Amino acid sequence: MKRTLLILLLIIYTTATVKSQTVWSAKNTVDADTGNNPYTIASGLIDGDSNLDILVGTDEDNIIVWYKGNGDGTFVKQTAVANTIVNVVGLKLIDLNTDGDLDILAVGFGNYAAGYGQNSKLVWFENDGNGTFGAEQLITDVYDGMSGVFAGTIDGDATIDIAVTSLVGSEVIWFPNNGSGVFGSAVSIDLTLNSPAVINMKDIDSDGDLDAVIATANYATDVIEIFRNNLVPSGTATFTKDATSVATGKKGIFNATFEDLDGDSNLDILATEVSCGAFCGNTPGNLFWYEDNGSGFTETTFTTTITNPSVAQFIDIDEDGVNDIILSSGTSGGGNDLVWFKNNGSGSFDGETVIDATQSQAFVYSVNDFDDDGDMDIASCAYNEDDLNYFENLFETLDVDNLDFSSIKIFPNPTKDVLNFEGFTSSTIKVSIFDLQGKRILKQSHNTDELLDVSGLANGLYTININSTFASKFIKE
Repeated sequence: MKRTLLILLLIIYTTATVKSQTVWSAKNTVDADTGNNPYTIASGLIDGDSNLDILVGTDEDNIIVWYKGNGDGTFVKQTAVANTIVNVVGLKLIDLNTDGDLDILAVGFGNYAAGYGQNSKLVWFENDGNGTFGAEQLITDVYDGMSGVFAGTIDGDATIDIAVTSLVGSEVIWFPNNGSGVFGSAVSIDLTLNSPAVINMKDIDSDGDLDAVIATANYATDVIEIFRNNLVPSGTATFTKDATSVATGKKGIFNATFEDLDGDSNLDILATEVSCGAFCGNTPGNLFWYEDNGSGFTETTFTTTITNPSVAQFIDIDEDGVNDIILSSGTSGGGNDLVWFKNNGSGSFDGETVIDATQSQAFVYSVNDFDDDGDMDIASCAYNEDDLNYFENLFETLDVDNLDFSSIKIFPNPTKDVLNFEGFTSSTIKVSIFDLQGKRILKQSHNTDELLDVSGLANGLYTININSTFASKFIKE
């Protein structure tokens, strides 16, 4: 799949004329009253149209609310989703019951004061396809202080399973999904780490199953570890920790993901270490890149003005075909809140460029094409100000003709390998494909006289968006 997508990306950037500089708009406040302390955010196609929506959760007054996108970078706040969660710390938009709609997966940490971590729960809410969410459905409430959460196919059966960390209970577990949103008993990934707080998964060893990167947050001797999935070839999703740690002796890992930072087709690790103030010696946090050197991991520390790095994402924001790094700040008060590092290829990055310095504790953000103009924008939560803000990427893209919807045909559906296009007035169209999480996995300019190769996509349901004005679903089988 990686090879197929790489070829498609090359097509994009040899057929499109783009600018060489990315400029960001000033802050646009979507909502100045999200609820107390917005701490988690997601984006995707919630209500069945082709406009990207935003989901926000707060960790003080336990609000889950979504914002309907108008397709132009403006949003309309919807009714909050009723829930009984205590301190919402994690949200995902993901199709948990295989009906083609994005449901809400939510985790609540539980109590912060007396009974620390108690009343923690992992739940989901079914989407009717129009953005109306059903009653809270419990996955588990037996683990204290759940925090990090991942959704993906862990056991290889094409349904979306859930993995979660219990920071207080020092456990990492996963729950198999039968495809209808019914989850089986917890399966252990690890019981040895002290205060696991972060989990993300990708196939690091290219054997066809999802492996895990897990990081701890006890703010003293924190570690980053890799756990390899034994599904292939054993047939059972059990996990084995690597003998060598990725990193040790850290002070609070906030975020860690598998990413190919240097373009060598091998997954590296991008991680942030927060600053925890006087609690751990007033040392500043860091943004790290860990590359597998064959006998361990080589650590590279990025230079940044952000002293409390929070979330780092690896995504192409300047339309040059390689992913860049975006970094947010958990610092209260003044200072830079969002910065990015341009990727020059082969592991070479420019120094940071400031996106915004007007928020306070911009812990979390979501990157997506919220205004449907072909480039990636940012929606950001200001934790200390209870704000949801939007930053438009002002990068210019090609103009294309509007479509005559009555004549459009996209076929066959379902498809095994290719899609055909008929009824377009222009010979070239802009194509984007989104998975069930609302994540754009393909974007290219396409000649309508040619077949679109989708053979590299995993089997499942996708949304195809044409020229940012027409959307349809198709099944890859």
